[in-house]
Amino acid sequence: MSTIRNKYAIVGVGESKRSKNSGVTPLHLALDAARAAIADAGLEAKDIDGFMSYSENDSCGPHQVATYLGSRPGVVKEMLGGGSSTEMLIADAVGLIETGQAKTVLIYRSMNGRSGMRMGGGGWSTDLLQNAFDGGSFLIPYGAGSPGQWFGLFATRHMHLNGLTQEHLGHVCTTFYEHAQRNPNAFFYGKPLTMEEYLATAHLSSPFTKHDFCLESDEANAIIVTSADRAKDCKSNPVYITGMAARQSVSHAHYWKNVDEVASDYVAPELYKAAGISPSDIDVASIYDCFSWVVLRQLEAYGLAPKGEIGDFVAAGNLKIGGKLPTNTAGGMLSEGYTHGMNNVLEIVRQLRHEYTGTDRQVENCEIGICTGWAGPDIAGAMILSK
Repeated sequence: MSTIRNKYAIVGVGESKRSKNSGVTPLHLALDAARAAIADAGLEAKDIDGFMSYSENDSCGPHQVATYLGSRPGVVKEMLGGGSSTEMLIADAVGLIETGQAKTVLIYRSMNGRSGMRMGGGGWSTDLLQNAFDGGSFLIPYGAGSPGQWFGLFATRHMHLNGLTQEHLGHVCTTFYEHAQRNPNAFFYGKPLTMEEYLATAHLSSPFTKHDFCLESDEANAIIVTSADRAKDCKSNPVYITGMAARQSVSHAHYWKNVDEVASDYVAPELYKAAGISPSDIDVASIYDCFSWVVLRQLEAYGLAPKGEIGDFVAAGNLKIGGKLPTNTAGGMLSEGYTHGMNNVLEIVRQLRHEYTGTDRQVENCEIGICTGWAGPDIAGAMILSK
């Protein structure tokens, strides 16, 4: 991967209106986000020759989006997947451009995740759940029927081994809610969360309260990737792809075999090797936050906080703007919105461009950021972006 270091860039980002009931189709949302990203880059739809998306059978196809934008794409790809799919498709886009099969690629995620198909709102059949992962039939009939319950098992074990408490989870939640107060487009803008309120909230699935769960939202996000050479002709300030580890897995397909490992443990060394940096070089972070504990586990995996000291790290305020590692500065999936991680990538791009200069939302002097993806304990990817 070192041969592509900083040869490719994100030149456009955009999003649709975020709501709990869009009243429109995912195609409508995708077109809004795509047009915003194209305008951000200073391009025209005809300049885009690759269209890609990911979904959980809840979206619209890339050929549809290209057609309604007025483009005939040379490459289309639709991927079934959620978390870490953003990083995977960006890696695919880089590969297509590197091999001359595309020049500029638009990647989007569009979903009516609240008013339509809800990841956390039921509507999944037993057959679908039992086939969601290998070995599911040994767990789901006994009550482990949702991501909150699956991840809760991993969280409980990790918290026990590392002396983590409910309050440490609370520091993640209250910090991200605090960030959302600076973001008028966040769901929980105007709704801060105190530690006292957090600790008084009942568990939905131990150790998670409702605040520890990501949001459900109707929205679309879009990203445009092109070569560093072509980026010079774009209107926006490019953010360069310095290193990637697109998607890796744990050691066994039945990932319950070892609840002490997660895929991020394998991603991290490959990521830093590809980027040619160390964790101490990172100024700002977007950490996949489907649940609060997932943030803590990734901070450990990526060497962003010392193993065994993660709780102290977050309790000291290091995830806040002004801390050692400002993280999920738009509010993340816990308090801004939820598109299986793409909204976190949009925010890191905007931070590295210094779009918030002059406000209390800007991380000062940030030049290098990390974005992580997490499909579950078993699958993960990440990338390093730089100014």
